[in-house]
Order: sequence, then C-alpha cells, then structure tokens
Amino acid sequence: MTQQPLFWDPTSRDWTTESGSATVALPKVDGEYQFDGDALTEASRDLGRIVTRRPAAVLRPRNAEDVAKVIRFCHDHQIPVAPQGTGHMTQGQRLVEGGIAIDVTVLNAVHELGPTKAEVDGGVLWSDLVSALAGNGTRFTGGLTGYLPITVGGTLSAGGIGPGYRYGAQVDSVSRVQVVTGRGDIEWASETELPDLFDAVLGGIGQVGVITRAELNVAPLPTSVRSWVLPYVEPAAAFRAMREVVARGQVDEIYCIIAPPGAVAPVPTFLVHLAHYDHGTGVPEGLLDGLDPQGPVQEERLDYVAQVSKYSAVMDQWRTEDWDERHKPWFDVFLADEHIEDFAAETFGLMTEDDWSLPHGRGFVLVFPHRAGSFRRPRLRMPAQEPDGLVWLFDVLNASPIDPAPDFVEKMLERNKVWMEKVRSLGGKTYPIGGQRYGPDEWREHYGDTWDDVVRAKKLYDPARILTPGPGINAAVP
Repeated sequence: MTQQPLFWDPTSRDWTTESGSATVALPKVDGEYQFDGDALTEASRDLGRIVTRRPAAVLRPRNAEDVAKVIRFCHDHQIPVAPQGTGHMTQGQRLVEGGIAIDVTVLNAVHELGPTKAEVDGGVLWSDLVSALAGNGTRFTGGLTGYLPITVGGTLSAGGIGPGYRYGAQVDSVSRVQVVTGRGDIEWASETELPDLFDAVLGGIGQVGVITRAELNVAPLPTSVRSWVLPYVEPAAAFRAMREVVARGQVDEIYCIIAPPGAVAPVPTFLVHLAHYDHGTGVPEGLLDGLDPQGPVQEERLDYVAQVSKYSAVMDQWRTEDWDERHKPWFDVFLADEHIEDFAAETFGLMTEDDWSLPHGRGFVLVFPHRAGSFRRPRLRMPAQEPDGLVWLFDVLNASPIDPAPDFVEKMLERNKVWMEKVRSLGGKTYPIGGQRYGPDEWREHYGDTWDDVVRAKKLYDPARILTPGPGINAAVP
C-alpha cells in the first residue's frame, strides 16, 4: 500500500504532495494517516450509496489526543473534518469532500464494566459491547437498535432508537461523554460538567465534537427473554393493541414490522413484536389478554444476546450478498400519536413495489411507539406531545433493486420530500439518518425554539464550522 504524504497550502487552500516553504504538514500522530485509493473510496460513501464525497485523507487515530491534534489543525486552517463509524446513515451525513475523515472504529476499547456503569470508547461496536456486558451479567439500560454492528459514538450522535418504549433513545441512558470539540479541545461533559456541550453532542449529528468515550448506564441481565409476534390486517386493531401494551407496561420491547401486500395477506400486515425480560419471576399473567391478534401468534424464548442480535444476523447475511451496493433512500420520521394512524394509512396507500422493496425483499417498514416523556436530550427533536402521550417512529427502510432504473434515486428522494412536507405540516420531525435533503430553512424549522441553542453551541465549540458538513447544518448557522 503506497502512502503518499499530503501537505496543506494555505495560499491556494488545497492539498499538495510537494513540501515547500508555504505548505504545512499534517500533525504527527500516534496512529496513522491513509491516503491510498481504497481507504479514500471507503470513506467517500455510506450505507445509502446515494451520496459520494471523497476526503483528502483518513486518520486512523490511536487515542483521543490524535483526534484533537488533527481537529486543531483543521480548525486553524479551516479544513472540513468528519468522524466516521460504520456509515449506517444514508444521505452522506458522515462524508467530507476534500477534508479529513476520522475513522473512529479503531478507538474500540472497553475501559470499565461495572454493575451500574460501563465506560467505552466511541468506536466500540454495540454488538461487541452487548456481548461484553452480558459476560459481566449486565445490559445497556437504553434501547438497542435493530442492527448492532454499529458504533456507540455513531448512534449517540444520531440519537439511537430501539424497541424499549420506556427508555427513550440511547442518548437518554448516557451519564457522561468525552468529546473532542471543533477547536481541538478534549472535554468531559455531563449534566453537571459542561451541560451545554453534553446537550449539544448527544443527538447532535457531529456538529460540535467527536465522541471519543462514553459512560453508559447498565442494569442486570435478564435470565431469558420471552417474545411474541401478533399479526393484524386491520391497522386500527394493530395500533389499538400497541397502545394497550404500552399502557399496561408489562413488556420491555414493542415494535411493529409491516409486511407488504401479498406477503401475508392482500393488504399490509402489521406484525407486532413484544418481548418480556424475565428476571426469574416469569411472564405477567394475562399479558396478551384482550389484544385480539388477527392470526396465529408466534412465540419464542431466547437468551438476551440472541434476542437483541437476531435481526443483525439477517442483515449481515444480506451484506454478504449484494445489499451494501443497493441504494437506500430511507425515510425516518417521528409523529405524535394523534397523527400516526392517518399518516400510515395514507402512506401505505401510496407505496409502490419500490417503496416496499419488492420483489427482492431487501427492506423493512417499521413502526415504534415510545412514551414522549422518556426523551430528554434536546438535540433529538420530537413532535410536541404531553409526557404521558406517545410519539411514534415511522421508518420506510427500502432498498433498490440491484439494477435500478436510472431515475430510481431521484424519484425516491422526491418521494421523501413530499412525505416530509406532510410530516412537517403535522408537527412531526425527521430522524436524521435517512434520505432528506435539508437546507438552512428546514434545519431552522427542525430545531424550532432550540435553534438559538444550536447556534450558540456551534459558535462556541466549532467556531470555524469545520465539523461534519454532510447534513448541511453549517450552512444554516449565521
């Protein structure tokens, strides 16, 4: 592998391979820089395979100090820089054109596993952490995403949504984070230490700093997990059952996979998934009473790690085939309880085979109910709702055919725009992992009455506006 060093020319504001009196060398680090084509190609794309932006170099840091040195260099010379995990976003959020990409996956140490806290590097994969915690008899108290081989720092930057309706997002089960700010300072932040930075980085889409370490809340591991899948062909019955399950509070997980027309029935079929964590007391009596499923109920008992990993295994199999190279114009939004049923019905009525990922079946449509009051971190935006009410995550996680029509991506992004306009008219919010092309006006509306806090944190912690340009938030800051 040939490593061709780069130098920054402040006069031309460009990179050069020639050292000269006017050029500046990248800072020396304990890790390494990569300049070769394969590394840059990998760093120029994400899971969506829609947007491509090629960095000038990739930093593989050995420690937070390496990250700080490079960000400080980029701050001083106004060079864009972005942290990169496993690239599980779909609209170029992690990408940086002509700047420095920081591969945080190499910061992957588990530092401490205790009975109530775990301290880990931001590049640790959730799949590895789940196993390590289980070996210590514990689990993360926040919900887990359906796909686990993604980084802790990545999901904490996005928010991290799982089926644990009582827990909020993953950012709501974090007690402390180590952050390298856009000025190149290494800071610890919590609700009592730099609380403005704590608020700004969790769910902040990488706008004020890079998460290099996190202290997470953990709880005892259940002895086993009992789960059920309840089918419904009438949407009203499915939503009624999910609301009843949340109101009873007897289960630990609830989400719904919507099967496309023709897969199970002539109409979309709601497959409501429930899971109860057993700590030795058994399943609550009457847990399924009155839920009135409209078909045979599937039941399963697994250990905790197997339960939370089962969909990762499905997607990993897809990834060994051709799934990574398919376009994935995901649509991910939060809606208040009063709007979810009508919006879902209207959307399902408009969906085509491309929206359902047919006929290849390499996509999901998901719905997650959550208690509104469980979300506490301000950067993860939610529709207005009373704390005791529900908010719903609605996901169309579709993928293209392996040989899509030339206009597939543009049609899907236009679809997302139209659907998002409807969501915004209902007071809903985007979950910014998907295929939304947001400009300054949309970001200001998205953050609403917290926009001044976003601007204040950006100017304080990333005054050169170099961090994570992919989402387009930098352009909205005055």
